[in-house]
Amino acid sequence: MTPIMLFAAYAVVLVVALYIFVYIPNKKKQRQMKELHGSLTPGDVVITMGGIVGTVTEVNGDYVTLLLDKNTGTTMEVVLYAISQIREKASA
Repeated sequence: MTPIMLFAAYAVVLVVALYIFVYIPNKKKQRQMKELHGSLTPGDVVITMGGIVGTVTEVNGDYVTLLLDKNTGTTMEVVLYAISQIREKASA
């Protein structure tokens, strides 16, 4: 086997490994986040990427309004993609 063929074989193996270990898990995570963002409804308790916990009061396009403190009525508007997880779904 010539050095060029050996290098080409290693390059193909490297590309396949990168595809398997990087691209596929990333696509799966993107699909999960898209489903999470699509399922947000008022009343859901969510956690943002920054660690802020709040209750969704309104979903308006790419923005979500969160109620942070019920006693004072403090709200915050965040970008939809800042929501990292749903802590508790709203009761139906």
